Amino acid sequence: MAFPIETEDQIRRNVLNICEDHIRRVLESVRELARMVDAFSNHADFDTMETHLFQIKKLKDEATESKRQLLNELAETGMLLMNREDFMRLSVQINEIPDYCEGAAYRLNYMVKNKINIGADLHDALMNLSKNVLKTVTNLRKTILSLKYSRSKAIEMSKSVEIAEYAVDEIFRETEMKILDAGYSLGTTLILKDLAQFLEDIADKAEDAIDSTRVLALGV
Repeated sequence: MAFPIETEDQIRRNVLNICEDHIRRVLESVRELARMVDAFSNHADFDTMETHLFQIKKLKDEATESKRQLLNELAETGMLLMNREDFMRLSVQINEIPDYCEGAAYRLNYMVKNKINIGADLHDALMNLSKNVLKTVTNLRKTILSLKYSRSKAIEMSKSVEIAEYAVDEIFRETEMKILDAGYSLGTTLILKDLAQFLEDIADKAEDAIDSTRVLALGV
């Protein structure tokens, strides 16, 4: 039995709408983390950091709900959407990003709670890293949004994610060396390394998601 083209097109539009909502919430969690890194560098108090952490956890829950809605939509469409597995893969990939945001946020919160101080150069490095991570995920969102309008635009936009992720890799390596050379206690060094790694993981996951987005662009 052949299904009407309008049916598949409508399903695809519905799924893309949910994807857009999902990546919006994911991006907001990364933006909130960038604000938290900035607050940490400006010596914010513990209550301020707690507020940022609460917001990140809230956005993580909202992103998970968006993922659940998408998976339910895909389950209900059955075989009507040819590339539903690619949509599922993309949703699972981007939903890992708020998890990394939460992990980074807990490290920042811990350092403020325990009054762990670091040098200005390392503050600058972490702010630069978080800024470029935010840029990477912002470009991912733009690419996903373009799926609805132009396949060629989506493929072209995907390159900007790879470029931004490469910049994050370079900054991460420099930041990691600064952490190791700073001479902090083992505990502080490990916390800072975890923080930098979570930020790097966000960009890596965005790059993974862009591969799935390219596959979807070929089928849109």
